[in-house]
Amino acid sequence: MDFLPLFHNLKGRQVLVVGGGDVAVRKVRLVYEASALVTVVAKEFCPDLLEIARVDQKSGHNAINLITAPYDHSHMVDLAPIVLVIATTNDRKLNHLVSEHAQANNILVNVVDGPAFSTVIFPSIVDRSPIQIAISSGGDAPVLVRLLRTQLEGLIPTGTSHLASLAGRFRETVKAKFSSGLDRKAFWEGIFSGPVAEQAYANNTAEAERLLSDALDNHSNIEIGEVYLVGAGPGDPDLLTFKALRLMQQADIVFYDPDVSAKVLNLVRRDASRVHVGRAESKHPVTQENISQTMIESATQGNRVVRLVDGDPLIAGKSSLEIEALMEHKTPFQVVPGITAAAGSISHAEDPLTDKRNDSDITI
Repeated sequence: MDFLPLFHNLKGRQVLVVGGGDVAVRKVRLVYEASALVTVVAKEFCPDLLEIARVDQKSGHNAINLITAPYDHSHMVDLAPIVLVIATTNDRKLNHLVSEHAQANNILVNVVDGPAFSTVIFPSIVDRSPIQIAISSGGDAPVLVRLLRTQLEGLIPTGTSHLASLAGRFRETVKAKFSSGLDRKAFWEGIFSGPVAEQAYANNTAEAERLLSDALDNHSNIEIGEVYLVGAGPGDPDLLTFKALRLMQQADIVFYDPDVSAKVLNLVRRDASRVHVGRAESKHPVTQENISQTMIESATQGNRVVRLVDGDPLIAGKSSLEIEALMEHKTPFQVVPGITAAAGSISHAEDPLTDKRNDSDITI
């Protein structure tokens, strides 16, 4: 391991950036978001950097200082104490000189595209503050790192930040409630894999907080069940939403229609119970009322219930009856949209069905 992953607290601390181009803009934005005090030294500044400084001044933060001048070692002395120096110019000799000066003064330094001259490097970041994930190849494969980050961005809900913040607010309360570390661990595992998490992911923070409070008040029954009406789309698993896939892989029990494709069903959690609710093909056809009642009973027992329907749940007529039953019994539920069969078919058409020059509407 060439570099040890660490997280640096830059709040209110001095950072020197040498260079005023597009690369400097990216680094300035990054350390500025970390609440650093940023000084940028360059002969001239690109428009984006000038705009960042202007917005900062207008906001009253005064955290960005632009110095129009060639770099000189005196900048490190005059701005002391500096905790980080970043060299971003396209002059390799100048970047190396900046690195030498920083290291001579025991200051952490990053040379863009120069890991051999850096004592620290910037990872690719998946930011769900306060949750942060850093990915790095040590400079060997930046394109691969970028691809990995893209994959993680899709897998980790943006609402993870809400969930982590909620957990932080309740951390001491949970600690006071459960004296045993194992009990606390079990409690949080239930919270992070159940309806509280799903409400936070959906930006329903008030409801997530209410459910978490209820779980604390009745900690003998931490698991709170919920029903997820999930659109399985037209049959292609690549057309599932990220949320649909996540819920399918967390489900305890799945009720599915006969038209849901085998490829989609293969993505369901392996140890989840599967219940076929088709009427025509099923050896034991069930009524709509029985389907709704069984889902409600399963959720009441604390299970995460996924109701998989082909296409979109709100287009399928039977989903309205299931929603009515869930609301009547006050069973928590969420609707996860899917691509309709019609929309999926349209995507294979050679020509668009609408054209702003002629036809702007379509009726299905």
